[in-house]
Amino acid sequence: MVVADASPLIVLAKLQRLGLLNDLYGEVLMGPVVKAETIEAGRAVRALGVEPLEAALEDGWLRTARLTVEERDLMRRLTQRSRLDQGEAEAMVLASVRGLRLIVDDKAARSVAAASGVEHLGTAGVLLEACLLQRLDLGELEVTLRDLSRILWLSPAVVTEILRLAREATR
Repeated sequence: MVVADASPLIVLAKLQRLGLLNDLYGEVLMGPVVKAETIEAGRAVRALGVEPLEAALEDGWLRTARLTVEERDLMRRLTQRSRLDQGEAEAMVLASVRGLRLIVDDKAARSVAAASGVEHLGTAGVLLEACLLQRLDLGELEVTLRDLSRILWLSPAVVTEILRLAREATR
């Protein structure tokens, strides 16, 4: 099981690759704020990718967590002491308290996760793992990374490193 922030869920749904999360990690947990940002706000504006998110919820592998009083308090303190928005703070707290891996794209959130000892990766890292575990072939990885870079800014160095690692592993 992993915890996901809004951006990876939205982006993977738009890329028609949301199912990779289920294939790789089984269950995916999100908090109520992230659900509001992805599904409820997406539904309100008829955003591309909302349907796969709703289907994942119905299928049961995408779940909404109920935060404990302690988790809500930690979330509030984290948003006060950092530049994280509520969704990022919520995902961070869920991953930290529950000992789960965090999937998050925001650079500041990734820095907080690293400083807090929370294991994390971004959407591009999920795609690399999918390739390494043969859920995507190298060609699909290349195309999906290209499409991802049209939606989300990716450092050229990150793309180069992901492709290098994938090519080495598939030799």
